[in-house]
Amino acid sequence: MHAFAPLFLVALTVIAFATVGSGPGIDRMIAKTEALERHTGITLILLGGLILYWLARLLFFQTAFVRLIQG
Repeated sequence: MHAFAPLFLVALTVIAFATVGSGPGIDRMIAKTEALERHTGITLILLGGLILYWLARLLFFQTAFVRLIQG
């Protein structure tokens, strides 16, 4: 389980829909996504959160990390 998995699945679904779809609905969705990124900096926030989450798992749950590496 990864804390960012639901966000990744939503983003992947939106990207797939935007790739396959066409028309004014897709253009509006792209424009809204671009506006969201410009006004909130959500890409940087999510990247920072992902790095912090990775560091927390690495530092506080070392045995789980070692088991993950060992398979």
